[in-house]
Amino acid sequence: TSNNKTDVKIFRESKPGDNIRRAGEDFKIGDVVIQRGKVIRAAEVAMMATLGISYITTYQKPSVAVLSTGDELVDIYELPTEGKIVNSNSYAIAAQIIGCGGQPVQLGIARDNKDDLEEKLCYGLNCDCIVSSGGVSVGDFDFVKDVLKDMGSDMRFWKVAMKPGKPLAFGTIGGKPAFGLPGNPISSMVAFEQFVRPALLKMAGRKDIFKTPVVAKLSKEIKKKPGRVHFVRAVLERENNNYRVTPLGEQGSGIISTMVRSNALILLPTEGTSYTMGDVVKVLPLDDSIMYQDTPPY
Repeated sequence: TSNNKTDVKIFRESKPGDNIRRAGEDFKIGDVVIQRGKVIRAAEVAMMATLGISYITTYQKPSVAVLSTGDELVDIYELPTEGKIVNSNSYAIAAQIIGCGGQPVQLGIARDNKDDLEEKLCYGLNCDCIVSSGGVSVGDFDFVKDVLKDMGSDMRFWKVAMKPGKPLAFGTIGGKPAFGLPGNPISSMVAFEQFVRPALLKMAGRKDIFKTPVVAKLSKEIKKKPGRVHFVRAVLERENNNYRVTPLGEQGSGIISTMVRSNALILLPTEGTSYTMGDVVKVLPLDDSIMYQDTPPY
């Protein structure tokens, strides 16, 4: 400074248009800025706000009635006595529903009598969809079928050639889609992933309703009986640009610990019987937070 004046030294030339956001650089008249069926995230909210749009038409989150059946069940806050088991299915199913954008409505436990089951199912008709667990195995289903018949249901199928999850029923009750999942916890969770999850995403207007399988090399052998598609709990890992999948030990339908440790299901086709280390298999990721970007070519 000199003589009460400030001198400014310019180190870089400023060109006309620098540091100016020009009209039309982001989108132009006639551009589609948000596709139909797109999930509204923070970015979509920012776009709508930029355009001065405060209201849009969307699909509402489907409300899903969750029901467990069986005299052997006690709730999470009860101490199970001899011959009783804690009702874990309702809570697992509710978490799965939330995970795919639905709103669970807990109906509790329906005891093995017609009046209780019918009462709870009638209450479930206030929701968009009904998901029950238990009561669809051989023998048990005869009782449930009688109740559903009296309610004017239309059952489309019962039993699916898959393991776990064979005793699975689907139909409509009062025009509402109804899924009868198996009572075993792993069978229930796997059946939900394959049948209920895509249905709820479809009801919510989603286009990407099915998970995309990746291919991976087996790290150990697997043997299975033919006749059913098998979903094997496993750990999927990335090695450089390839995937490796390791099947976990106990695969029983009541073994929750291996479901906790798994992040994927190995998909083994109906007629296959034996798979050795290094074989390439299809794998369905379970955790949506896991990003598998480029499926490696084998």
